[in-house]
Amino acid sequence: MNETASIDGAIDQVERLYRSVTGRDAPSLSQEPYATIPPERIPQEHVQEQVDRLVEKLAEFSGSPAIASQWKPPISLWEGSDEVLISVDLPGVPRDAVRVAVGRGFLEITGSRQDRPGKNGDPFELKYAEHPFGKFRRTIPLPLDARTDQLQAQMRDGLLEIHIPRELGAKDAKTIHID
Repeated sequence: MNETASIDGAIDQVERLYRSVTGRDAPSLSQEPYATIPPERIPQEHVQEQVDRLVEKLAEFSGSPAIASQWKPPISLWEGSDEVLISVDLPGVPRDAVRVAVGRGFLEITGSRQDRPGKNGDPFELKYAEHPFGKFRRTIPLPLDARTDQLQAQMRDGLLEIHIPRELGAKDAKTIHID
């Protein structure tokens, strides 16, 4: 798939999400133009950041408490016919510092990573760091057929894996006959 088709597909998904949440069509280009992608940005990353912002705003709209994120751990999501697998890289984050919650069609992963594991009060002062730390929050929309009541999460070696079974034979959309 070429870059333009990928971006067009993402925009189409966002417009469908907007329509499902608001009940009306997304504004046309003549009403509110889309912002252009800055030339120094990688288009896929820029679009993904915008989608992440939209999902976070929708979570806030749905009543989820806001959390000030200081970093975003990378995620991977795989969909199979009978399961969704979400993998989150959380090196240096202890299991008890992570919270996984499900509600209103969204999976929310929150937690924090300390800047320097170890004892407080030691004589060290942070001067330079390339790894992010602090609070984090990731909100992921789930497919309609996800069986969230059967969700399983496990954390091993800094990798959080979340397995969510899917309802067999269910489809995201169905056609309704009108009499």
